[in-house]
Amino acid sequence: MSMLAQAQRLWAYRDLVVNLIRKDLIVRYQGAALGFAWSLGSPLALIVLYDVVFTHIFRTSIKDYVLYLVIGVLHYNLFSQVIAQSCESLISASGLLQKIYFPRILIPTANMLFNLVLSMIAISLLFVLYPLLGGTYNWTMLLYPFALVLFVAFSWGLALTLSVLNVEFRDLKHLVEIALMFLFWLTPLTYNLSMIHNHLFLLVIELNPVAQFMIAFHNILFHARNPGLGVWLITLAWTLASMALGMLLFRRKAGTLVEAL
Repeated sequence: MSMLAQAQRLWAYRDLVVNLIRKDLIVRYQGAALGFAWSLGSPLALIVLYDVVFTHIFRTSIKDYVLYLVIGVLHYNLFSQVIAQSCESLISASGLLQKIYFPRILIPTANMLFNLVLSMIAISLLFVLYPLLGGTYNWTMLLYPFALVLFVAFSWGLALTLSVLNVEFRDLKHLVEIALMFLFWLTPLTYNLSMIHNHLFLLVIELNPVAQFMIAFHNILFHARNPGLGVWLITLAWTLASMALGMLLFRRKAGTLVEAL
């Protein structure tokens, strides 16, 4: 089956994906007095907290540090939520998978899109508060959607891989949780690369694919400049590799997923 035919087949199930996302949103905010408005509360509280702590209590040498920090943390939160939840996505949907047939790949895809919806609310809030945090609207921000698409596609590919592997190796989700904690500090979110003088640590950061995406986001939204051809090529390569691995593994395991669940 060609890629176009596969895309058309998945598109036919778009209503199912929308319903899965809507269900997750309802479950998440069910019983809450403010409902969906809480999706604004968490990122707003995060921005205010960082502003108070790093503007008035712990000052740093990085100008507009709060903006730098928020850009990195919001995007890393998107990645970590997608990856952490992907491990359980197929297992938690086992009842649905055993009752009706539909492309199994839609389950981790819907989970990724659900987290993307929540993150886009936080990112939209960042853009609204952008000037107050020290940013200046500029033409390089037009590059942001391209970087975000690559980042989401990279995360999706990795989510596919982990969702399938966790069906067979149930301990994987715990290892992923630990890995995400380490990865947070191996990614330039709270520091920039100029602060690192250990060559080994710099090498580890350079080999970290998530770090490359954060470098791109910081270049576009913080430094107001094009990340450069090298960063674009590296992020594109990681994205294609992640998607290829995820789709290949999912395609091979899709036929036996229900029995394994």
